Amino acid sequence: MRPLDVLDKFQNVRGCAGKWVALCPAHQDRSPSLAISEADDRLLLHCFSGCEPKDVMSAVGLDISDLFYQKRTSSRLTGASQRCYAEVLQRERILVAVIDSAEKNERPLTTKEQNRRRLGQLRINKIGGVLHE
Repeated sequence: MRPLDVLDKFQNVRGCAGKWVALCPAHQDRSPSLAISEADDRLLLHCFSGCEPKDVMSAVGLDISDLFYQKRTSSRLTGASQRCYAEVLQRERILVAVIDSAEKNERPLTTKEQNRRRLGQLRINKIGGVLHE
């Protein structure tokens, strides 16, 4: 399974960059007590109330083996990296659209704006390629 597939099984998940907290499904949890972190080839679980990982996984209909996934290669991104790249991609697309709009509707672009648009377009192409490999 992929990390995002496992995270989708939990409630009230917060965090990013490979570290999250969630409500523990193995006990009556009112505030997140389950720590989830991403290692090279697996997710690590720790319930601060003492629930065993096998009980946590069983409560969401999964097995301990679902915490392990194939070791990623250099060309494959983790779920956290994919989300970060997607956020940068969205920001670059917005920035390029604003610059394009300024050129079309307002005025000629400055050299700095032209250079920033070129950089944005390069980033969009590069990140888009990385995300769709």
